[in-house]
Amino acid sequence: MNRNDVIDQIRIVVGKVLGHEIKALSPDERLLDGLNLDSTSMLEILMELEDTLGFEVDIDSLDPAVFETVGSFADYIVDAVQKG
Repeated sequence: MNRNDVIDQIRIVVGKVLGHEIKALSPDERLLDGLNLDSTSMLEILMELEDTLGFEVDIDSLDPAVFETVGSFADYIVDAVQKG
């Protein structure tokens, strides 16, 4: 799975969590500030993506920088999926 595929999955899941369709997400879009997500929403999004894309995350080892932008989040997920 490549970065663009992951960004598309993030778009779908963010829309589901927020309760409305998201037409597009830029890799530079800020997750918390730009999309008005909070830590609870981010955990929900992460768990949904884990189920959808088949990877596991150790929540305690996550670096907050992962959640800065859509691109940084997508890069983290691509790496996690590749590690299996």
